[in-house]
Amino acid sequence: MFFFTPDERRAIIFIAAVFVCGTCLNIIFKLRPPLYQHLNMLDVPLARKKIDLNRATYEQLLTVPGLGPSSAARIIYAREQKGPFSSVDELRQVKKISQKMFERAKPHLTVGSEE
Repeated sequence: MFFFTPDERRAIIFIAAVFVCGTCLNIIFKLRPPLYQHLNMLDVPLARKKIDLNRATYEQLLTVPGLGPSSAARIIYAREQKGPFSSVDELRQVKKISQKMFERAKPHLTVGSEE
């Protein structure tokens, strides 16, 4: 039989409690995805107008969730090299724009009168 000291028992109970809590949270987030979306306020579409990819400045692109300084610069560079975007989906073709980054930024972007 195993005999544990009181400190070892406390450590085992703590590890088990962390494991159980993590498992419960994982199950809750899988069953009720809207709960997770409320936790990440940056993913909630903005109340202001969408940003036009073909007219946006570097500073405007930085306000879009999911886009950082390097991705904003890459978007402007791609726009200058290949011409204006015809749809938001063309953003996927910009180098180093991941699928996750695209999905996060898409609700906040537009091209021309596209809504």
